[in-house]
This record gives sequence, C-alpha cells and structure tokens, in this order.
Amino acid sequence: MVVGALFTLLSPIQNFMYAMVLLFGINFLFGLVAAVVNKEGWSTKKALWFFAYCAIFFVTAAAFFIIGHFMDEEAQAIAVVKILCYVAIYIFGTNICRNWLNILPDGSAWHRMVDLIYYVLSVKFIERFNIVKRWQEERKKDED
Repeated sequence: MVVGALFTLLSPIQNFMYAMVLLFGINFLFGLVAAVVNKEGWSTKKALWFFAYCAIFFVTAAAFFIIGHFMDEEAQAIAVVKILCYVAIYIFGTNICRNWLNILPDGSAWHRMVDLIYYVLSVKFIERFNIVKRWQEERKKDED
C-alpha cells in the first residue's frame, strides 16, 4: 500500500525515471562489453558501485520531486528533476562513448566517428585554450 502510494506520488516524473533506467542500462552494458573486449573481466566491486550510484541518483531525484511537491511547487520540482536527468545524460553519455571507443577497432570509420563525438562531449577542444591549460595545471598543483 505504501509502495503504491509512493509510485502514485512519483507518477509525474515516471517517464524521466524510465529514461534514466534505459540510460543506466546502456551504460552498464557498454561498460561490461568494454571490460570483456579489453580482457578486464567481471568486477563485482565496479558493478556494485554502479548500482549504488544509480540508487543514489533515483533517491535524489525522487527526494527533489517529493520536497517540491509538498512545497506546492510541483512544476519547479519537475524542472529540477529534468535538469538532473540532463546532467546524468551528459555524464553517462560521455562514459558510454568512452567505453564504445574501447570496444571499436582503432582506425575504423566507427572509431573515428565515436572519437569525434567523445572529443566534443568531453570538451577536450577547450584544453587548446591557454587559460584552461593554466587553470588545469594550477588545480593539479593544488591537489598534490
């Protein structure tokens, strides 16, 4: 009964959650295939951390929506969940492209295409600007 009530409460963000399940599933699949292709094998620890991060995402998204709902700001709560989903799409999409690169044979047309997509998504082209390079170097020095 409580679970049904919770799902009913979360029904306005149901499609976002389905989309994130699909995204996380694709990410898991590409990571698994990349590990097999690169002869890393199965890592239970990596898989458990992945599922823990997924759970954190879903609990965070649900919490944002529920809090917004009870503050009578449901439209804004949906907007926050939507932004959170877009951030996840960017981060996990970049990771999917990185794993996809590790699966594809070097020099193939698909490898070059995915490499370009990964280059753009990971904002590697920004590193060509001197100010960004200096910022990264200073940040690395601060971490050491």
